[in-house]
Amino acid sequence: MKCTKFLNLTAATLLLAVISGVGCKRGPQAPPPLVNYPNKGVIGDEPTGPIGPGDAATGTGIQISGDKKDWPVDPNQPAALRDNTVYFDYDSSSVKRSEISKLDAVASYVKSGNKVIRVEGHADERGTEEYNRSLSEKRAQSVREYLARAGVDANNIDVISHGEDKPAVPGHNEAAWSKNRRAEFLLLQPPSGVGATGPQ
Repeated sequence: MKCTKFLNLTAATLLLAVISGVGCKRGPQAPPPLVNYPNKGVIGDEPTGPIGPGDAATGTGIQISGDKKDWPVDPNQPAALRDNTVYFDYDSSSVKRSEISKLDAVASYVKSGNKVIRVEGHADERGTEEYNRSLSEKRAQSVREYLARAGVDANNIDVISHGEDKPAVPGHNEAAWSKNRRAEFLLLQPPSGVGATGPQ
């Protein structure tokens, strides 16, 4: 009797171990830093080191304030934000050098009037939903980090992760996936009685 219970318990444990290990994608790793990008986000500066999304646990990077989550989206989205979507390589949260001019244009626009924006991170459909949500958040955080180092007030940059939920282009091939790995920008409006820097 004891032997049968032991064998059943052993078999159940092995089955659980096999099921939990099959088909699982490796969990999110620390995102690769933005290597050799300008420290202040202005083209022409000498590269001074990596820029990544930061880590609240270690105190590195630009910290999240989280106080703009309920701010409504401005119905009049400017071309300076709408036309500067940033695209990412597969399974990467590093901003590509080819996308830096877009971020500099966004930074100039936001700084010109102390505006408040939201960075929305997105991923393509490959990978688990949880992994894609984490990856798209890291993409948005990398963009936020770059903008903050370019002189944008970090408190005026909200971030949100959509994962694979809002594809820009339908399809199941690289042509669609390359357009869905992105970070987009939205201009936010302060709620009534609140200015860009807080209650008025």
